[in-house]
Amino acid sequence: MSSKIKTQQKIAFDKHMGIKLRNKRVERKKTQSRIAKVLDVSHQQIQKYEKGKNGLNSFDVFRLSHFFKIPITYFFEGFNPTTYESNLQYSDKLPEISVNNQIRNEKLYPNPNSFDQITDQSDNAEKSAFKLTQ
Repeated sequence: MSSKIKTQQKIAFDKHMGIKLRNKRVERKKTQSRIAKVLDVSHQQIQKYEKGKNGLNSFDVFRLSHFFKIPITYFFEGFNPTTYESNLQYSDKLPEISVNNQIRNEKLYPNPNSFDQITDQSDNAEKSAFKLTQ
């Protein structure tokens, strides 16, 4: 095997691990800074892990599995060690929680101040006011 093939295989694995880390972090509503404190690294390093630019070492994977209270095998699920391919799809990547994309993520993270709920409340208020004036 040439070193170029090994590098491509490692990159594929690092991207898979990064997606798994990001999905679990977003699912548990943790920030990159919080994960960085667990691993004693910067939040920029967590960004690199999640994008697959850098790979997680085995001890960090162990600490993450302990922090999230999940089996260590979670990070390896869906990765084929024979073909070095991940079966994760684009739809498996959970969206980040932020103000800028709240509307797009409404189904995953309902916003208590969403337009529909505000509209419903105002309709109810108008109906109540109408009943009082009659």
